[in-house]
Amino acid sequence: MIDKPFMKAKSALLTAFAVLFISVAAAFVWLVYDQSQETALREAEEKARIILERNLAIHSYFAHQLKPKIFSITDKHLPSSYFEPTWMSSTFAVRRIDEHYQALAKDEYYYKECAINARSPKNEADDYEREFINELNKNPKLTTRTAIRIIDDKPFFVYLRRGESMEKSCLRCHSQPEYAPPEMVRIYGPERSFNRHDGELVSAISIRVPLSEILSRGAEFAGRLSVLTLGILGLMVAVVLFVTRQIFLRPLGRIREHTAFIGKTPQNLGDQIPPMPFVEWNDLAQDFNQMSLSLKESHAQLEERVRQRTAELERSNQQLVAEMTERKRAEAQREELIAELRQALSEINQLSGLLPICASCKKIRDDKGYWQQIENYISTHSEAEFTHGICPECIKKLYPELD
Repeated sequence: MIDKPFMKAKSALLTAFAVLFISVAAAFVWLVYDQSQETALREAEEKARIILERNLAIHSYFAHQLKPKIFSITDKHLPSSYFEPTWMSSTFAVRRIDEHYQALAKDEYYYKECAINARSPKNEADDYEREFINELNKNPKLTTRTAIRIIDDKPFFVYLRRGESMEKSCLRCHSQPEYAPPEMVRIYGPERSFNRHDGELVSAISIRVPLSEILSRGAEFAGRLSVLTLGILGLMVAVVLFVTRQIFLRPLGRIREHTAFIGKTPQNLGDQIPPMPFVEWNDLAQDFNQMSLSLKESHAQLEERVRQRTAELERSNQQLVAEMTERKRAEAQREELIAELRQALSEINQLSGLLPICASCKKIRDDKGYWQQIENYISTHSEAEFTHGICPECIKKLYPELD
């Protein structure tokens, strides 16, 4: 059975793989989604560029090839009042061609050659476009502007570009009303888009490409790619975990089981790990086996030393016990001898030596120079006790009547 520290290491490894997988997956999903959005914007910008370049090519064809050729013919045969916008106005032609294209393609993009005081109300610039045209007149270096606008709750990629400047071939219809074809003046009036001059910048090209479908396609592609990639990453993580388990965790578990088995009792010292499948683990197992044998030999030597030391201690203890017994017996004998000596000294010291005694009252002088009654001195320095009586001689002397 695998113990808790090993389980914690395994859990830490699994947690690390899980965190790594989630982090990589989240980063990849975000990157794919971000790239899909950028791809959608590039696609919208490329589409706007294609529309722009196609219509600019139409303008260039009208200005430099079609109108000069036709004017060279009509000026000889048609009156000056003649006006036909289908070939005399490149803006009209581009607008009609764009209408035919959208009817066929059913595309919801927006294209307008916007201008301030445009000849056709359909080309009149809105506030956003008017602001861009004013900035173009203030800043000659400004060429384009791109943005994402929400119009009617729908996202659009907006592309604005500097329009064509007024050319000489266009001044017939844009200089003064009296020089313009009367029929055109009758149709559009004498005020709209006149008083222009050669090289004047009066318009801008405004293109709006709807982003909903493009973004949804990009998001769908990002989702499919993310799912596929997450599946591949998940498979890779599973393979890594399987390989990790086979190469690292399982051999480590076998080594851990043998170490636990050896650690249970000293009798298990010398247990050997079988050969391992990989060179590194096999080298570790051999080192472990050598350590196990060394520990067994060291343990045997230690046990022998313990037995020898125990025997020496037992002999020392026995000798010490004997010495202590003998010492106690000698001590008892010494105590007995001391007691006997004390008794003898006590007997010797009692009433021994010369005693100074008064020749008259019979008092005895002690060592300190004090005189005591003879009975008190004897009681103090011996075990004798006194009782009073009277001798016959004293009776005759003191009490003759009792004799």
